[in-house]
Amino acid sequence: MIKTKIKKIFILSLVALLVSSLAGAEKPLATKKLTQALKEEVSGEIAFDYTVLISHFDRIQASEGWHDAALMIKRELEKIGYKDIALEGWPSNGSTYYYTYRTPVGWTAKVAELWMISPRKERLCSYEEIPLTLVKHSNSADVEAELIDVGTGTGEDSYRNKDVQGKIVLATAYTGTVMREAVIKRGALGVVTWYPPEVRPGYPNMIRYTAIWPRWEEREKIGFGFNVSKHQGWLLKKMLDEGKKVVLKAKVEAEYYDNKIEVLSASLPGNSEPEKEVMIIGHLCHPTPSANDNASGCGGMLEMARALKEMIDKGLVDPPRRTIRFLWVPEFNGTVPYIQAHLERTRSTLSVINCDMIGEDLHLTGGTFNITCTPDSMPSYLNDVVVNFTRLAEGLNLKSINGSNHPFAYRIRPFSGGSDHYIFNDGALKVPSVMFGHGDIFHHTSLDTPDKVDSSELRRVCFVALGSSYYLASASEEEAREMARLITRNGLSRLSADYYDSLSQMLEAGNSKALHRAHMQVLNVIEHSAKREAQAVLSTQVFVDDNKIKKEIESFTKNLKTMSVAFRDETQKVYRGLCQKFQMKPKPITLTAEEKRMKQVIPVRAENFVCPLQTEYIEEKLGQGILNNLKLRRYAAYEALNFVDGQRSILDITRAVSAEYGQIDVQDVYDFFSVLEKAELVKLKAK
Repeated sequence: MIKTKIKKIFILSLVALLVSSLAGAEKPLATKKLTQALKEEVSGEIAFDYTVLISHFDRIQASEGWHDAALMIKRELEKIGYKDIALEGWPSNGSTYYYTYRTPVGWTAKVAELWMISPRKERLCSYEEIPLTLVKHSNSADVEAELIDVGTGTGEDSYRNKDVQGKIVLATAYTGTVMREAVIKRGALGVVTWYPPEVRPGYPNMIRYTAIWPRWEEREKIGFGFNVSKHQGWLLKKMLDEGKKVVLKAKVEAEYYDNKIEVLSASLPGNSEPEKEVMIIGHLCHPTPSANDNASGCGGMLEMARALKEMIDKGLVDPPRRTIRFLWVPEFNGTVPYIQAHLERTRSTLSVINCDMIGEDLHLTGGTFNITCTPDSMPSYLNDVVVNFTRLAEGLNLKSINGSNHPFAYRIRPFSGGSDHYIFNDGALKVPSVMFGHGDIFHHTSLDTPDKVDSSELRRVCFVALGSSYYLASASEEEAREMARLITRNGLSRLSADYYDSLSQMLEAGNSKALHRAHMQVLNVIEHSAKREAQAVLSTQVFVDDNKIKKEIESFTKNLKTMSVAFRDETQKVYRGLCQKFQMKPKPITLTAEEKRMKQVIPVRAENFVCPLQTEYIEEKLGQGILNNLKLRRYAAYEALNFVDGQRSILDITRAVSAEYGQIDVQDVYDFFSVLEKAELVKLKAK
């Protein structure tokens, strides 16, 4: 019996190692028919043309430019043959909230120029030439004033012994922050901001994209703002450092107004389960050109919509069982109102692929293709499916006529935020969402232009996004089995990696206290990772009605459990050996008094608290500085909230987040939820 168990453990460990080293050899999920249809119909050239068209629009959130870009896409969708198209809008004025998200103010600009009057006359900026030079949400102005260098422009040190009232400030920090420090607090007239030479070096003509994001009630207090190039900023600073008096003249004609935040939706209805959806989303916002970020995502989506319709109309593939929806949004600002208006539809969505910067030329931008996975709170089939389609695309050597010959270089990355997938993975929605994107040194600058977009990369990423979405929209019980096997195969590898990575903490412990703490963490990681991988396998049951097949899928998790037990046993053996090193007796795992108390406290989300937390909402409700003393931050705080399900205690949530992000104190988690309770976003209940 013992020999059999040891042999089984050895075999499972060997399997995990082989999976890790031979991950690229996994069997494709796509049929030959689907693969051929995607190869024939998905065009990198058409996606590139759409990207260029979109890049011509100045697509600021809640603006005429965004609306016009959406109308152009809508007309193309109508030409393609889509019937279910909707351009919806909701009030947006800088003060209205949807859940905890504040909407942007409506804003438009007509004319804007910045001149240097002395020590010489020179035009520095023209909105007509480069719209991005005008800081978005800048106020109107017609002024002539002296320029003062305030360094970063944030904090008291920047303004010590400097009188900026009635002057224009030169700063390197984000314009919105400098605007509130220099103009609203200290009476400056306006702000000129720039990237200093050490930031993104090598591009002297780079101009960054910034915005002010004012509340409606702030609009009269806001001054004007311009972004100058790194070269211009350095010259202005040099003149000031040499003691020269620099005088600038600014003329801006801009307007704030009540507007709508809009979202464009188009869907191809499913033929048997139309109420269930898979979604492909991309943010249409950002100033012109913003080609890779994110005209490429939106142009790619339009090409996916076209290719999908062609594949079905030509009979290359069957119509999908479930609805495939394309959603063009203003990032965050439009996604949240859409979800609030279509909450049940959203909760019925099976997956979301967020296309954010999908067309980068690898050699020009330095950006490999990144697949950002779902967080641990959202175990799902989606991660392994999209990676499988990516590996398929890699092996097909997909290129485009005018595209590059670069290899398809990609990375699989753990969860991070920064775009709309962050919204859907929220614990009150539970819609698995991944992001497709690239790193790009030019993003949020004037140099994010169509020449940096690669039609070959567009073809590959569109192949992956559309192929994965169609596969999930069409999946039946056999596909559920395929996915469950794939997830189990890869899950054994992930569990093994998590275990050995965490084990290093025990091996590196420098004293008995650190060893005991590391021992508890390793056991926590094993339990958490095994549960995560089992839940990912079980997530495939959503495609199955037959209870017999559901039980078959459930049986796949047994190997995960066996491996986790083996790792737990091995951990105890290692721990006992290390205890001898420190000349200590092995300590049992016990709860502290504080942990016992937190085991009895269960956070419950308010029913109307959906989508991730925006901290600005709490500060407005409870006062500035309310969050300053909280230690739980960023993704750890995001995940703590996602693990709230009305059943898990503060202690349970602490353990889950600790397994994902490293050891966290239970008191820090409690303090975080206590503030949310004051804001009436959660209720802390006794078990």
